[in-house]
Amino acid sequence: MNAGGLLPGALAGDLREVLDAALARQGQRLGLDGVDVAVRVLPWGLPETGVHGYAPAGHYAELTLSPQNPNFAALWGTEVPATLAHELHHCRRWRGPGYGETLLEVLVSEGLAQHHEREERGGQPAPYSRLTADLAPLWARAAPLLDRRDYGHAAWFFGSEEAGLPRWAGYALGYDLVRRFQERRAQDTAALADAPAEVFRPFVPV
Repeated sequence: MNAGGLLPGALAGDLREVLDAALARQGQRLGLDGVDVAVRVLPWGLPETGVHGYAPAGHYAELTLSPQNPNFAALWGTEVPATLAHELHHCRRWRGPGYGETLLEVLVSEGLAQHHEREERGGQPAPYSRLTADLAPLWARAAPLLDRRDYGHAAWFFGSEEAGLPRWAGYALGYDLVRRFQERRAQDTAALADAPAEVFRPFVPV
């Protein structure tokens, strides 16, 4: 969506080319079609990248781009296709078991999507996949909440000083959980899109 001309012509053309290629690649990999992907320009991209994604259903995903972000120019070529891969995995999972309501279910959905996007990052994890903090205390806090729907999504995934949770804690735990699963039962993340969250429970490190 560029009626306001916030994406210069050359950038808009390059973005279209990258997105079309990534959409075709991920559609084939995930066996996914019938998804509307909206791309818009707003100052809501992640500060680190200028790119943000959201997939609230199995037929729709959106990417928010912030070209004015000082990091955008250098990173969008990687972040845009990687974010699209992440969100399309969510779309695929929405069509199976769903994104999830409990903490365990959401950790699995986010962990799978993060591992899925690694291919678009040359095998490297996303910035939000790993924390410098020790995950053991976070797992100890998460364990009694795994089956709760009122676990506090915003605090776990976006951080909360009041709750003493670092930014992206939930993403890091989800990434860690799927990593532990893959070390024992290596499977393609596309094939795991339909896997129930319970399959991953034995790999919770508590």
